[in-house]
Amino acid sequence: MVATKLCGVCGKEEMVDVCEICGIPLCAKHLKRIPLEEKTPTAEGIAGVFISPVRFGTKVRKVCRKCMMESEFYEGEYF
Repeated sequence: MVATKLCGVCGKEEMVDVCEICGIPLCAKHLKRIPLEEKTPTAEGIAGVFISPVRFGTKVRKVCRKCMMESEFYEGEYF
């Protein structure tokens, strides 16, 4: 029998992912996905085709609510 990890916030649901900042296991209900515009060489390439370096790529950060509230990328529009 394989033991499943539970969410570190509610302790009821099965974990789906972990917070990128604090590492706590999160269920789908407590996982927050924050899309951020990023300007890096990896963000400029799409499937091997490089686009203009002026254009920004999008990176999605997966965090818990606590880390989202404490982080510098939080602007108050995501709950």
